[in-house]
Amino acid sequence: MILIFSETCGDIDKNFIHVHHLKEISQIGEEYEIDPLKDLRPVCPNCHAILHRQKQAYTIEELKEIINKNKVHL
Repeated sequence: MILIFSETCGDIDKNFIHVHHLKEISQIGEEYEIDPLKDLRPVCPNCHAILHRQKQAYTIEELKEIINKNKVHL
């Protein structure tokens, strides 16, 4: 069974997004100035959690490959 969040919880998640740092915060020095367009990507909270499932975060491209490889065709 596939659950869609909005079908379960209504509109509580409307306009809600996480922001993923392409360069891990632990690798950014204090002097580094984050460029929102270059350094950040909006991702859903579930994807953001999965990106950080390993010590060196998966890249967004790696996660896309994993999702596409495991896609269930309905």
